Amino acid sequence: MTCGVEPMFGSQWMAEMWLWVLPLVLVCLPSACLQPANILESVHCSQGLGCQLLEKGVLCIPGDALPVPGQDPVLVLTQMETRNGLRCRKQRDCIPCVQVILRLGLLESPALGSKQVEGADRTRPEPRRHHGNTEGFLQAHVLLSAETYASSHCAIMKVLLPRGGDWHNRSDLGSLQFNCFPVALSGELHITAFTHPHYQFAQPLRKTHSGPDCTWHRAKDAIRLCQVPRLEVSRKLDKAVLHVSDIPEAQRFSMWLYLNQTNAFKELGEGAPKLLTGNENVSLPIDQVLPCLCMEVWPNVGSQEDSPRTHLCPFSSDAEALSRAWKQSHLKLKAFEGTLTCSLSAPCDLPGELVPCWRGAPDASCHPLHPQLNLALTPQVPQEFPGLTPHPNLCVQVRSNGNTYLQSCLQEDTAESPWQTKQHVLLRKTEHSQGSSSTHVFEEGTWVPIAQAASTGKGILEVALQRDLQSGECTKVWRSEDGENHELWACSLEKYFRRRWALAWMMALLGSCSILLVLLLKKEALKGWLRILKEDYSSGGVLRGRHILVLYSPDHAGFERLVGTLAGALARLQLTVSLELWSRGELRSLGPMQWLHAQRHRVLQEGGAVVLLFSRGARAACSEWLGWEHQDRLPAAKPDSTFLASLNCILPDFLAGKSRDRYMVACFEELFPADQIPALFRSAPVYSLPSQLFNFLLALAGPGVGQEKRNSLRRHAVWISKCLEDAVRDCREKEPSWRYPPLLPPQSDDTQLTGTSIHPSVES
Repeated sequence: MTCGVEPMFGSQWMAEMWLWVLPLVLVCLPSACLQPANILESVHCSQGLGCQLLEKGVLCIPGDALPVPGQDPVLVLTQMETRNGLRCRKQRDCIPCVQVILRLGLLESPALGSKQVEGADRTRPEPRRHHGNTEGFLQAHVLLSAETYASSHCAIMKVLLPRGGDWHNRSDLGSLQFNCFPVALSGELHITAFTHPHYQFAQPLRKTHSGPDCTWHRAKDAIRLCQVPRLEVSRKLDKAVLHVSDIPEAQRFSMWLYLNQTNAFKELGEGAPKLLTGNENVSLPIDQVLPCLCMEVWPNVGSQEDSPRTHLCPFSSDAEALSRAWKQSHLKLKAFEGTLTCSLSAPCDLPGELVPCWRGAPDASCHPLHPQLNLALTPQVPQEFPGLTPHPNLCVQVRSNGNTYLQSCLQEDTAESPWQTKQHVLLRKTEHSQGSSSTHVFEEGTWVPIAQAASTGKGILEVALQRDLQSGECTKVWRSEDGENHELWACSLEKYFRRRWALAWMMALLGSCSILLVLLLKKEALKGWLRILKEDYSSGGVLRGRHILVLYSPDHAGFERLVGTLAGALARLQLTVSLELWSRGELRSLGPMQWLHAQRHRVLQEGGAVVLLFSRGARAACSEWLGWEHQDRLPAAKPDSTFLASLNCILPDFLAGKSRDRYMVACFEELFPADQIPALFRSAPVYSLPSQLFNFLLALAGPGVGQEKRNSLRRHAVWISKCLEDAVRDCREKEPSWRYPPLLPPQSDDTQLTGTSIHPSVES
């Protein structure tokens, strides 16, 4: 049935029967009981009104407005309200809808309003006949129209008001509620309400209602499209895991992973949405964990193309994800037709700015030129620097929050461009209002007056560079546009550096010639030194295979270093040297006596020699060991001293007269004179070092040394003597302040040790 200007409502007798039955219904039951339970649309009205839903799904057109009625008042619509509701087929399977509440009023015609009933105390009007009805009723047909851009709905309701009612509040007789028009999630519904017949003084009511979204408190539990799963993210060292849980039973969802960029959405993986039928964990490699990584989840419903979607961008504020995005970004700088162009390729829209900078050398730092040249960063789009002339020393940095993340330079593309890497200096020429000008040099990010710049030789090149500026040999890089009258010029220093290098080469050549001349004049001395250098000390020699045991008293640290220097020089001649200083670990494990007996036995068995180095401390130890009396107080030797133990080992040989072939006695003449060596030990050969170093080496070499080997030992003696001189000088500086007085009275060489108490030897 179509509702136009004059809709049809059934036969006349049916209308009469309805008018007789309606008063009984109003008394017994609310008007809502008239609607069957299985009809989704329903109408309800307040107490005192009768209402019925007549038609739905028809066309609602107000038509032309009629003139004012005759003597009878009419029912009119005074107010319209809308609110969200649910239209359910079963539990948790609902769709959103719009409930419409209309307020009704009574309006008299103008003719009737001018003839008020006499008497102010009259409260009830007399019943009037309406269209032949003896039991008078006021009735009206209310039409509701709901429209979207693609569809429309219409509902017709009949409203009855008994004439015998209390009409003292004619502007608000009651309300009429219609349930309900379906509406899409977040959709708009245009609602129009009017009465039929449509009078000129009763204008239609219109309202636009916005449907609820999934944030509505009743949506999640009732609307299937809003029952979305829960999304959580956990991150590990090598991957991120997306946890999808709480998927409603018997529902399927689609999930889409993408990179949210300004110009487009970049799909991850295969691009097709992933179908979810239950709780699932989705793993992502760590290189895809970026700040613009987002995901969407929506119900997989075939009849709903535009289903509500749940968005999640979990790493938008993650510092590690931002750093990873910068590492995956690339900056490309190009010079094309006199314009400097750069483009940033990045997986995400990264915040920052492009900063042109000047780099004086390929390995030098790059310093920003001028704030006017900075550009806001726009990823994926080529950007030009207006007014900036390309130059091989120019670079562009990408900066964000005070940090420099990327840098690209024109010199990196030298092979592809006509530029050649040369030494340039950047000058700033400023024109002042008085007509004068000043020139500054760009050094380490600051502008320095040209007369003070280090790159121009503290003003040496000032005149030459000024001349280059005026002659046009320099390249204009940029000119300011803010009224500062700054001009940036790049001038080459290549020709000036070539002159400096030529002078340096000439000085080097002159120095080389001078050295050669001196060497020619000292030819004989040079031959001797070359002979020493030519000989290989480590290739063997006259002392190869010989073994010696050096015994000494560790007077102080300086003396021990001196002994170590002598032993090291002998070891370089491939002489096997046993020294307490080099065997402290073995001494601690075996003990001094056992170590000395073992070393002495080995040395003497191999035909070597025992070298006894005398010093003031050694003489004091001998005095204490042999029991000689002395007047001055001397430092006592330690009971566990290795030198005291060595005296116990070697003294029997000296007493038995077996020392000449097995032992050698030596001393450093600047520290201890040879004549102060006790006479008992002078039975062995005595050597003062370093003056008798050559004889000392000959004795170590043994008999049968030829002339060539003697010459070699003489050269070695010269070298070792120079090493010992420095060590003796250092030892004298660090020698303790106390001095040892003479301990022994003068003795002849044949003096016998009668009555001397000697400690017994302890054999291990």
